[in-house]
Amino acid sequence: MHQVKPAGAARAGYSIIEIAVLLAILAVLAPPLLTSTVRLRTSFYLSRSQEEVARLLAMARWAAIGEGGATLELVAEPPWGIVVSAAGDTVAAAALGEGGVALQLSRGRPSARVRYGPLGLGLVSSQTIRFTLAGEERSLVVSSLGRVARR
Repeated sequence: MHQVKPAGAARAGYSIIEIAVLLAILAVLAPPLLTSTVRLRTSFYLSRSQEEVARLLAMARWAAIGEGGATLELVAEPPWGIVVSAAGDTVAAAALGEGGVALQLSRGRPSARVRYGPLGLGLVSSQTIRFTLAGEERSLVVSSLGRVARR
């Protein structure tokens, strides 16, 4: 006896041709997706390091107002930063090289100090802090008054 399937009955699986077409489409779409993923990761790590330094600068400024002065010390190799109050207390510290981000300070110096006076104003010449990763670059410019501009 021959059994007849109802018209709306579903198949048990996919044919080899359907699977091959799906794999071909995935093979065509994979390289652009991976490239954009790498670019997104690079942008994330650069932004993260840039914002971390901006946060440290803001913390140094507030510590200076509260303590009568503060210093942010940045080191290029390995990239890190530390905020120290006028009383000598460490207010904050952060590693800045996560994901392979390189830190370049003004005039190629290995370290730089940004000092803030009791009014929260900078006591240094302007600084440019560059963050680089995989050919991309971001920077922070700290004015002589301690203001921060992202570029």
